[in-house]
Amino acid sequence: MKPKRPLSEEDLQIWQKVARTVQPLDQAGRQPVRPSTPPHVHISPAPKPIRRIPKGELALNGDKLVRRGRVEINQKIDLHDLTRDQAFPALLRRLTRAHAAGARCVLVVTGKGPNLEGVLRKSLPGWLMDPHIRPIVASFAEAHIKHGGSGAFYVFLKRKRR
Repeated sequence: MKPKRPLSEEDLQIWQKVARTVQPLDQAGRQPVRPSTPPHVHISPAPKPIRRIPKGELALNGDKLVRRGRVEINQKIDLHDLTRDQAFPALLRRLTRAHAAGARCVLVVTGKGPNLEGVLRKSLPGWLMDPHIRPIVASFAEAHIKHGGSGAFYVFLKRKRR
């Protein structure tokens, strides 16, 4: 039998990693019985996104007309094929144009995203608080299912000053 060479530092680290994964055999030479693990792991659904809007700022509209989908939509802005960097300037430009034209309600389509965590959907409330947009926006609300549901928002614009 050849003499064993000493293990290098690298070999020793590898051996320690392997040794941690091995379970010793019982007295009879069999593998020990492991406690059974469930075949699946239950993961609870993701919580709804939290809108951080200061009190008194852009209150969500709880009007019955909004909840029933009986809102007169003057214009529609579809952002859901754009990146976040493209979407904000487009939203600013289109909302400003809609306000100048006298529109009172604009439907902004953001898309839902996975688990209602879409980038545009989560960014829209913050964008509506931007100093360039805030002076023309009265409030906003999630759209009725027939107008896109949780993937779209009604943005209510203030009356145009004369």
